[in-house]
Amino acid sequence: MLKKYYLFSIFYALILTAGTSQNTFVPTKIINGEFRGVSKPLSSYQKVSIDKNVLETIKEIPNNLRNAPKSNPNALPSGKDPLVDSNLAIRTPSEVLQSFEGFNISESGGFRPPDPTGAVGPNHYVHAVNSAVKVFNKNGITLLGPTRLSTFFQNANDDGDPIVLYDQLADRWFISQFINGGTVGLDIAVSTTPDPTGSYNRYRFELDDFPDYPHYTVWPDGYYLTANKSEGNTTYVLDRDALLSGGADPTIIGFNLPGIIRNPNTVFSPEPANLLGTNFPAGVPGYIVYLQDDAWSGVSFDHLKIWEITVDFSNPSSSTISDPQIIATTPFDSTFSPFGEGDAFQPGASQKLDNIGGVISYMANYRSFGDHNSFLLNFNTDIDGFDTSGIRWIELRNTANGPFEIYQEGTWSVPDGDSRFLGSMAMDAAGNIALAYNVSGFGTAAAIRYTGRMDGDPLGRMSFEEAVIQEGIGIQEASNRFGDYAQMTLDPDGETFWHVAEYFTSLDFWATRIASFNLDNLVLEVSDTSLDTNALTVVPVTENLYEILLDLPNDIQNVNFEIYDIKGSKTVNGVLKRESNVFKATINTGTYAAGIYAVRVQADNISISKKFLVK
Repeated sequence: MLKKYYLFSIFYALILTAGTSQNTFVPTKIINGEFRGVSKPLSSYQKVSIDKNVLETIKEIPNNLRNAPKSNPNALPSGKDPLVDSNLAIRTPSEVLQSFEGFNISESGGFRPPDPTGAVGPNHYVHAVNSAVKVFNKNGITLLGPTRLSTFFQNANDDGDPIVLYDQLADRWFISQFINGGTVGLDIAVSTTPDPTGSYNRYRFELDDFPDYPHYTVWPDGYYLTANKSEGNTTYVLDRDALLSGGADPTIIGFNLPGIIRNPNTVFSPEPANLLGTNFPAGVPGYIVYLQDDAWSGVSFDHLKIWEITVDFSNPSSSTISDPQIIATTPFDSTFSPFGEGDAFQPGASQKLDNIGGVISYMANYRSFGDHNSFLLNFNTDIDGFDTSGIRWIELRNTANGPFEIYQEGTWSVPDGDSRFLGSMAMDAAGNIALAYNVSGFGTAAAIRYTGRMDGDPLGRMSFEEAVIQEGIGIQEASNRFGDYAQMTLDPDGETFWHVAEYFTSLDFWATRIASFNLDNLVLEVSDTSLDTNALTVVPVTENLYEILLDLPNDIQNVNFEIYDIKGSKTVNGVLKRESNVFKATINTGTYAAGIYAVRVQADNISISKKFLVK
């Protein structure tokens, strides 16, 4: 019966998708923001004083929420999630590269939950929580902060829900928080230079209703935003060019989502697509994605909806949003306890933690390759019918700007009875996927872990063993609030994932952990300690030609090289020939897929390896 119902659902979805014309709709709101001047350097602001009695004065960040149970008790799946991954992992993950504390509750000023956010750039990691910001170098050394967001934004209140982005297209930084007082809206700052410790263009956008849970992304034609609003439009595009240049009256364009059915049980959070890398198809529209669960009233089968947005800031009223594309998924159950009751168990605690179910988790990352585009998303799913959470993850693909279809989907869990939730995932330049998340259960204090898969591994499977970023130490009894989100970003090197999330260091005392890791199988070496990897360079000469240059002592005669892809498979080998003072060879990468490669050169008893990126 289950198979028949599911096949019918897919058939119905295909008919519905094929029969839906691409109607478009105009904006419902066009607003001009206020330019609030250029800030002084972020490094010059006074540091937050540490509150040693913070647990006595906790301030909880509000959230718009609903509290309805399942509308359809017969919703699929009935019982176990059909995609729970029971296969043993086939890969051992590499070690965590960096791991350091970001914030703790004392530095935040006593806010709960932290809403940890952070982004990595070429030389820095910028991290914010409710309601302060820090800047680190990539070795975890604090360069500034903690600095109050209210001080930085010249706002009387520390309101909350910060988001940090690194805009790789402009080499700039983006920091925001919502406004929730007599005025409701958004405070936004964009750095004036690539230095996140320097000055920022500051802006304020006043809206018609409180924009709870704002999630932003970087896109070629704007900064995209969705918000958990009780009324009015929920989806916005900000004039990115104006914010970068210090424009006086930057435009924000607001849209409704045609055909949307809201989750009745928790916060409302569709996600905009976030661009990874710097490649994208010409004329690519913005994308918004949301899940639709057949447990909700008005939803007959589990599926995704994807909207396309086209913006024109020279004539904002001509901007449009499309009817949604509808994509059937394997059945999932995104409904947990009503928001505020808690979902994930803790050891020795009566209080459960909110897992933030029924939302697309932050961020929904998009990467463009030569022959396809990949769009990643994940959300919590009940894997056993008893509110044990696993993570349903999906890779959508399309060609150019065509319709998406599911390339692969899976549900990640480990058969230990623990819940896995608050996932964040990204894709490196070689097409490998990393997924990081929190873990909690009867015997496991809230921890941070990760897994991943290599491009070419069996579809629908996370092939790496679960690895630990931070084991749980403490628990939380004072509140169910946890998260409310985590964030994974990708290093501009194209291969290193950076993740930030919450855990507890003692009773009711939260901290955040920032960590980096990669997934490749490339082992780099320098076998002769008199040399270092700077003796070997790989430089692009033209779009498809790269030169390998090696500086070695004059008594070396024969030098060979080998090129490996990120899975460790050899692609080509050859000989380096001496030209003047260096050994040199030219390789043609015209047939190579974009991604990370490594060259290994060997001469007598010398062996040196180095990674390089083919775009």
